Amino acid sequence: MKYILLLTALSLSLAFAESDVLSWHWKGQASLLHASSFEGSLTESPTTLRYIPQLRLDYQARSYTRFGLDVAVDVYNHSIGDSLVTMDGELYRFTLRYDTPRTQYRIGLQKINFGPARMLRVLQWFDQLDPRDPLALSPGVWAAMGRYYFENGANIRLWTLADAPDPQRDYWGGMDKWPWDMGARLELQIPAGTLGLTAHSMDLLQNSQVTENRMAVDVRLDAVVGLWSEAMFSRTEEPYHEWDKIAAMAGVDYTFGIGNGLYLALEIATSWTGNLGDDMPWQARTLALMGTYTLGLSDGLTAYLYAIDMQILESQYMPTIGWQHTRGNWLFYLALYDMPEVPYTAGMSLPPGTGIQLNIAFNH
Repeated sequence: MKYILLLTALSLSLAFAESDVLSWHWKGQASLLHASSFEGSLTESPTTLRYIPQLRLDYQARSYTRFGLDVAVDVYNHSIGDSLVTMDGELYRFTLRYDTPRTQYRIGLQKINFGPARMLRVLQWFDQLDPRDPLALSPGVWAAMGRYYFENGANIRLWTLADAPDPQRDYWGGMDKWPWDMGARLELQIPAGTLGLTAHSMDLLQNSQVTENRMAVDVRLDAVVGLWSEAMFSRTEEPYHEWDKIAAMAGVDYTFGIGNGLYLALEIATSWTGNLGDDMPWQARTLALMGTYTLGLSDGLTAYLYAIDMQILESQYMPTIGWQHTRGNWLFYLALYDMPEVPYTAGMSLPPGTGIQLNIAFNH
C-alpha cells in the first residue's frame, strides 16, 4: 500500500507539473543527523541521512478560490555505527487544499498542531515536534480538516482522523474497521491575547476496544511579558479499566536587552491520573527552560533544560546547549547534550549519557 501511494504521488506531481494552467514550486531538504555519546563507542552512534523532496501546486480557479496539492516524500537511511538499520521511503505529506477568503479545507496526510506552548505541550495530540530539533520534522496524520474565519477575528476548526496512532489502541488491537477520531477547536480574540477551546473524541464510532474523550482550554496573553497556559481533561475507557487524566502547564517569556537580545522562556507542567472524584495522584512534574541569543546574522546560541520529577523514577535532567550557523542554503547545528538512561519522552533519538549532536541540512 505504501508503495502504491508513493507511485500515485509521483504520477500526480509529474502530471500537474507539466500543466501550464498551474503554478508550482519544487523544493527539497537533504539532511544528516549524527549523535555520539562520550561514554559509548562510534559503533553505537546513530546516524540518519534523509532527503525530503516537496512539490506544491496551486490552481487559481477564480479570484477568490484556490485549489492546491502538497506532496512530500521522506527517503531516509538510518544506521548504528557502520551497520545499516533501516533504509526506506514513505509519504511525508500528501494534502489536497481548497481555500477561499474565509475558509480552508485540507484532506490527506498533513500536520495538525495548535496551542501556545513550545516545550511542555499539553495539546501535543497529533504531531511529534521537538523544539530541540532544528529541522522541526514531524510525521503527519491522515485527516480531513475544515477551518472558517469569522469577521471578528475568531476561527473554528473541525477535523476527523482515520486510524490515528495511539499506544493504548495499538496495544489492544482487535479492530475490524478503521477507528475514526473527531474533534473541533474554537479560537477567540480576547483583550491582549487569544483563547482556545478544544475537544476531541478518539474512536467515536467505537470500532476498537479503546475510546477517549478530551477537553482542553488554552490562553495566550501579550503584555510586558508573554504569558500562556494549557489545561486538559480526558477520560479513557478500555477493556476492564477506565481512568481520567488532568494535565496543565503555564509559561512565560521575555527578551532582555542584553547585547543583541537574550530571549528566555520558562514552562512548568503537572499531570494527574486516576478517577475523578477519587484519588488522583500526580504522575509527573516538569520544568523546561529555553534561551536563545543571536550572535549575528548567521549565528545563534540555543540552550534547553528539562527537569522531570516522576513517582516511579528518580528526578531526571536533560540539558542541551547548541550553536547554529546558516550560510546560503546550508544549516549547521552542533550541540552538547546530556540524556538520562530512561528519557521521559521519546523526543530526540539521542544515545543516553553526555554527548554531541550534529545536524547538517541543505535546502534547495
